[in-house]
Formats: sequence, C-alpha cells, structure tokens
Amino acid sequence: MTSAPKEAHSSIMRFGESISMGIDLHRAVDAIPGLVWTAYSDGRIDFVNQRWCEYTGLSNQEASGEGWRAAVHPEDLPRLLESWESIVASGRPGEAEARLRRFDGVYQWFLFQVSPLIDAAGEIVKWCGINSDIETRKRAEAVLSMHEHCFQLIVDGLPAVMLLMGPDGELVHVNRHALEYAGVSFEELKTWSTRIHPDDRQATMASVKAAMASGEPYDAETRHLRADGTYRWFHSQGFPLKDNEGRPVLWYFFLTDIDDRKHAEALLAGEKRMLEMVAQGLPVLDALCELVEAIDNDCHAGILLLDHVGSNHFRRGGASPFAAKVVDELDGAPLTGKLGPCATAVITQSPMFVEDVASDPRWPSVWRKLSEATELRACWSMPIMSRTNETLGVFSIYRKAPGVPTQFQRDMMGRLAHLAAIAIERVCSDRALKRSEECWRAIVETTPECVNVVARDGTMLRVNSAIGVLLGVPDADALIGKCFYDFVAPEHRQAYIQFNQDVCEGRKGFLEFDIITVEGERSHMETHAAPMLGSDGGVVQLGVMRDITARKRASEELLRSAALMAKAQQLSGCGSFYWCAADDEIIWSDQLYRIFDITLGTRITLDLIATRVHPKDLHLMTDMVERSKVGENLEVDHRLLLPDGKIKYLHLEGLARRDSRGQVEYIGAIQDVTDRRESEEALSRLRVELIHVARVNSLGALTASIAHEINQPLAGIITNASTGLRMLGAKSPNIEGALETLRRTLRDGRRAAEVMTRLRALFSKKMISNEAVDLIEAVHEVAELLRSEIRSNRIAMRLEADDDIPIVTGDRVQLQQVILNLLINAVEAMRGVEDRLRQLLIRIEWDGGDQVRVAVSDTGVGIDPAQAAKLFDGFYSTKKEGMGIGLSVCRTIIESHGGRLWATPNRRHGATFSFCVPVQAQDNLGSEHADTTAHDGRTP
Repeated sequence: MTSAPKEAHSSIMRFGESISMGIDLHRAVDAIPGLVWTAYSDGRIDFVNQRWCEYTGLSNQEASGEGWRAAVHPEDLPRLLESWESIVASGRPGEAEARLRRFDGVYQWFLFQVSPLIDAAGEIVKWCGINSDIETRKRAEAVLSMHEHCFQLIVDGLPAVMLLMGPDGELVHVNRHALEYAGVSFEELKTWSTRIHPDDRQATMASVKAAMASGEPYDAETRHLRADGTYRWFHSQGFPLKDNEGRPVLWYFFLTDIDDRKHAEALLAGEKRMLEMVAQGLPVLDALCELVEAIDNDCHAGILLLDHVGSNHFRRGGASPFAAKVVDELDGAPLTGKLGPCATAVITQSPMFVEDVASDPRWPSVWRKLSEATELRACWSMPIMSRTNETLGVFSIYRKAPGVPTQFQRDMMGRLAHLAAIAIERVCSDRALKRSEECWRAIVETTPECVNVVARDGTMLRVNSAIGVLLGVPDADALIGKCFYDFVAPEHRQAYIQFNQDVCEGRKGFLEFDIITVEGERSHMETHAAPMLGSDGGVVQLGVMRDITARKRASEELLRSAALMAKAQQLSGCGSFYWCAADDEIIWSDQLYRIFDITLGTRITLDLIATRVHPKDLHLMTDMVERSKVGENLEVDHRLLLPDGKIKYLHLEGLARRDSRGQVEYIGAIQDVTDRRESEEALSRLRVELIHVARVNSLGALTASIAHEINQPLAGIITNASTGLRMLGAKSPNIEGALETLRRTLRDGRRAAEVMTRLRALFSKKMISNEAVDLIEAVHEVAELLRSEIRSNRIAMRLEADDDIPIVTGDRVQLQQVILNLLINAVEAMRGVEDRLRQLLIRIEWDGGDQVRVAVSDTGVGIDPAQAAKLFDGFYSTKKEGMGIGLSVCRTIIESHGGRLWATPNRRHGATFSFCVPVQAQDNLGSEHADTTAHDGRTP
C-alpha cells in the first residue's frame, strides 16, 4: 500500500471506532481526509460524507441506494460492482480501483477501500468505505508501462541476441531474436551455458564469472547452438548496470552473429595460404579440398580434372579424406551425362546444385548407388574455368545431409574454383615455361645472331654456336671462361669495357665496335645488351651481336643514292618531309617546296602550310594536327589552292615514331596526285558512258515489248475517242456515256505515259547516285516492261520473295539495268527450247544478314561450266550477235555497289544468274529517303 491508501484504511478504522463510541457521526466523517461512505449489511449505500458530495456534485440523497453509480465511469462500473458483490459475499475487507466523476465532469482514479462493522454476535451490521485519490500514481504507472513497452520493442527490434542477467548470472530477460535463434522457451533458455559449443564452454563460463566478479565489461567470440542444431560464431559483449554505490545490479549481453565473417576470414586466410603454395610450386588441390572441411565441417570437397582441354575423360585432381572415395570412383570415367552433377556442370559450363541425389530422378541408378555407398546425399558442382573460358575440370562439395548451398557456400565454391583454376593453369604454365626454355635454347643455338653472356670482368659465361663461327673457333664451348675483351679491336676496347660496366649496373645498351677473329679478320659489329641475373646472383650482360659489315658498306652506298632519290622525287611528283609535332620543326625536301609553290629555303610552319590548303579542306589539316598529339600514323587526301588559283590534289602519308626524348616525330611523303585524280574522273565519265551504251544496246530486245505496251493504251485511246464522237454526234447526245469514254481515254493516256516514264528512267544518262531501293518494286517494274516479250515467247514467269525484304542502297536505274539484262538473257536462252516448259523464276532472298540476293533462273540451254569464269569478261559473248559487254557492265555495276555477281548451271536445265547487294543501314534509312525525295521529287 502507498501512504494515501494506508491513511484511508486508518480513517475507516477510526470511523468505525467513533460510531461504536457514540461520537457525533457527522463530525467524525467530516474529519476523515477522504470521500467516506457507509452501506447496509446487504451492500446498499445509505450515507456519503460532505467531501464525497462536494467532489461528485451529488447530494447525500442522490447518492443513496444505487444513485452513487452515476458518479462511476461507465467502463469501470461493471468491474467495480463485481468486486463490491464479492466483498459483501465474503464478509471481509476489500478494495478496488475505479474512476470517479468530479463535479466538473472530469474523471480521476480512486481506490475504493471497505471494511465491515461487526457486532458482539459476530454479525455484520454496517460497511464503512473510503475513496482515496490515486490519479497521480496511475499516471506514473502508465508512463512506466509505456517506457517498459518501448524498451521491449527496441530490444526485440535489435538485429542481435540480447540477454539480461542478474549479478549471480541468472537469466532474467531475453529479446525475441534470442528466443527465435534458440528455438526454445525462456525457461529452457535459463540453462544458457549448455548451448555454448563444448570446445568454448569452459573458457566462456570462466570469462563470464571473472567479468561479473570484477565488474569489468565482457568481450569474447564464442559459438552458440541454433535451433536447427548447428553452431554459429557470435561476438559477445557484456556490460554491467550499477547502482548508486557502484555495485552491478544487472548485466546485459549483446551477441552479434559473426559466423559469416569468421568463415570469410578463414576462407581468406586459406586462400592466402593456397596462393603461397601456388607461388612456391607446391601441390594445392588436395589442400584446397581440405580447406573446405576446415571452414565448414559438414562439407567435403573433391576436384576432378579433364585430361586436357576438350578431353572427354575425368582424372583425379584432389579430394578431402571423406570425399576421396567418390573422386577415386570417377577417376578415368568418360565425360557423359550419366555421371550426374559433376559431368553435367562440365558439359553445361554452369553450376549444378543437387539437394538430394538419392531422391532426384534425373540421375541414373549408378550415381545414386554411389551416393548411398558413400553416405553423401547432397552434391554441389562448380565448373573450373580457365582465363580463356575453357573448362579445366569440376569442383564439387558433398554433404551427408540433403540441402542446397547458402549464399556464403556458393561464394566459397566460386572463389575456390577460381583458386583451383589458378593452380591448374600455374602447373600448365610451368610445363609450358619448361618447354619454352627448351625452345629458347634451341632458338639460341640455331639463330644466326651471336648470343653471349659476359661477366663484369669480360669473362664469357655462355655462348652459342654462331659466335664460335664468327670468331673462327670450331668448338664454341672452348670460348667459355675466356675474356671477350681480347677479341675487341684495340681502338674500341675501352669503349666496350665501359659499355659492359654500364650494362652490369642495370642499364640496357647498344654499341657498334670492331672485333678481330683468331684468323685476324676484322668485322664491324653491333650489339644490343641487357642486364640479367647470373647463376651466382650477380648482374651480367646478355648480348646479341650482329655482323653489320655489309650494312656499313650499304650505308655508304645509301649516301650516294640520296642525290638520286631527290631527283627521283622531282620526276615522280612526290616529296618527303620530317615533322616534330612537339616543337613544330618541319623539314621538307626540295620537291615539296615546288609542289606547294613556296620559295626554296623558306622556313616552313603550320601557318604557312595553312595558307596553301584549300579553304574547304582546312578541317582535314586541323584534324591531322589533333591526331599527331597522340602519335597516330597519318594518311590524308586534301587539296591545295595556290596563289594563281590553280588547284592541286595531294596524298599525304606520315609514319609516327618517338625520338630519343620520347617526343612524337613524323617521317612521310606527299605526292601530287592531280593528274591521277583528273584521270580517274575521266575514267568515271567514260564508265558512265559505257554503262549507258550497254543500257541502250538492250533497247532493241525491248522493242516488241515496248510496242505492245504502248499499242494497247493507244488503241484504247482511239477506240474510246471514236465512241465518244459517235455519242456526241447522235441526234440525242449521250453526255454521260461520252464522259465515261473520256475517262477511259485519260486512263489509257496515263498508262502510256507511265510506260514512257519507266523507259526514260531506265535509259537516262546520269551519274551514279546512292539511294534507298525497294528491290521487289524495282523487279516488278522491269518485269512489266518485258511482260509482252515474255508472253510472246511462251515463257511462264514467276516472282518469289521472302517476307520482310529490307531496303538496299544503290543506284535504282543501274540495278534495274542489271535485272533487265539478266531477264533478257534468260528469255534469249529459252527461245530455241521446244522439248520442255519454258520457265523463268525470279527469286529475291534475305537470310537476315547484311545483303539481299536476287536470282534469275531459266530452263534454257544452260552454260558450259568450263566457260563460266569467262562469262563476265569484257567483249566475251556466247551469242553470235552479242557484243560481250552486257554481263561485264553488270558485274562492274554490282561490284561498284559493294556486291557480287555470279552464275551457276542448274541441276537439269538452264542456268541461274545471281547477284547480292548490301542492305541499307537502319540508322541511315530516314536521311537517305529524305535526300532522294529532295533530289528527284519522288516520295519514299
């Protein structure tokens, strides 16, 4: 009881004593510091004091009987009545809590306490009660409850295990995470020490007791049992909560799961150890498998290798002791899907995780029996891939219990498989290095260059056979141990000694010097040397010498030919230059001064050159200067605009290299190609003329077809005009009929105009222009022109085209000329055929690539395979009246479009002529259509 309820209870007792002593009731009641009331023995209220009335605003009469209930909060009244009835029935003192309404309508909590008055016979004659204000206490309790609830929410929300212990180590509270991790009740968790790993339990308990005894914080890493029966590592931290006197009254422990970190640390340490073994050339694969068991004792690892890249047989790579039986069983086995997850992972080059081999129906009985015999249920396989993405083998983990790998286990497998690949490739590289060393020895012995290893004092340590031949010593090994300085010409000996000292101090070098052979002959040599470690750890010279006596003489000849070269440049219209891009130093040959029309000897600068470059080509010069900053080789075609207005075409090529300072310099040539350019343009004009001649030449073959195509609409025009005249000349003119005949006349006129438009386009003489061409539409137009000719020759023509034939890029008229030529040739090839159907097939195909193919097949006389290669030669023809330019021009047209034209004999009769042209790039389609529309007024 708090002080207020205790006072109220004492007041009730005094009130009862006052009644029994006969003291004035009103005076006694008003003297009690509380809301006082009395009731009959059956519980009916018969009196309330003045303070009760003042507080509630009810009079004594209103509160009598059941009237007092109006002052009790409706939510508390049922519970209060139940408690009151229970107290009356028991005949013993009691109490209850409820909210009373104050006169202003505000409810506050009160403690209702009541005691019975008993007469001499032991009967209850009266009940005396008092209500004490406990509003302050209830608010404090609510605040405390809210704080406790918030504390519980915070503790339960922590992503760690939290334990609260008394100073004696007894568990007093845990958070939700602790119960979920352990999977037991709070009572069962009180024996928390039994859930520590047996290997850690004794040391952990001793450390906890020592911390509690000293009052110092606790910090340790221990393993704790999880609900699934596995142990995980935790970082445990304990802190004391002390009272005002500094004594621990409560300990709270935080346990953070660090199992993944511990495994990662173990894996990292293991990887480091494995890499050290790889670096030392030690066997690694068995140790790699044993590392898996050290990290996770439920896992057992094995490695199977392929005999060599692309092999179809397994061989043993490594295994932990428990997995060795599986690996040994698969050693030498063929690589097929029947071998289960291991072979499947190799074949598919992807991980294969099998939860339970024994119950998985995908694997053959042989594999399941092997799994049962070894008591290994789960099998997780990861292919071992080389740096070039070739399969080297498979890394597998086996477990006795079924299951799938965790994310950490998957990552571990990936990292260890990568380590295995490094180890395997290291072994392969060591073998390759050994073979390479043997090859190097063979190369050194067979190279015509002289190779020697010279010590700092000039002693020859190693030589090849070529140096023995050079010095005139039959057995080169006899030179080992001798001083190489003795063979150097006296005037060059000191320079060579200094050169050798520099190389032995770690600097590469180059030197020209003379040697004198044992026979007294002199040779001029150049040597390229580099430092290398000798067998004793000292630095020696590795030198490669070359006899350049002949080159020396050649250089002298070169000087003599320099003058001839300058003259040759003048005659060829080609000049040479040197350009150091860093400091803009430019050196020209005399011929370049003539080409640029600059006075000989004038200092050449980029600004001066820019005054001669054609204004529309200045951007090419700017681009060239930018490219020179990164040391790119140069090749530029540009124009000059000379002061007299003359234009020259130049071709520039420059080779970039680095000088001794590391700066970019260019050596190149500039050729005046004006005459060649003008010749090419003339040739282009001549080619257009030739194509036009070939196009007009085919006009004769079209005469009948053109006449037919024109005659039909002309005959229609005449007939319709005559009919219209008759209708208008009748006594009663038929206006409607005449209008209809005029419409037909207009239709036939347009038809004739369209035929002429197509002919004009086909036989027009114009320069080549690239545009978007619909091959199906182009073929249709040509076929329409030839339809009458084809029909008169009793030929069945069929056009087939794949779906979604793309637009191609080219000159529409020239492509139609090729199609026309091929169709005319096909018609002529079938004119003399009478023993079979005359069939003409035009096939347009696209296989999704970058070209469209058009094929024209006939059932004519065919072609001689021996003459197929000559068909496209100029002025070669198989027809008596032929000129031999049609197919030659066709090939020129197709090749100028970036395509190909060829002919093949059909299986039975006739031949097929085919050509392919490039598909138009999708990103250029819109722009080219726009250009075409602007050029000739046609819409796409």
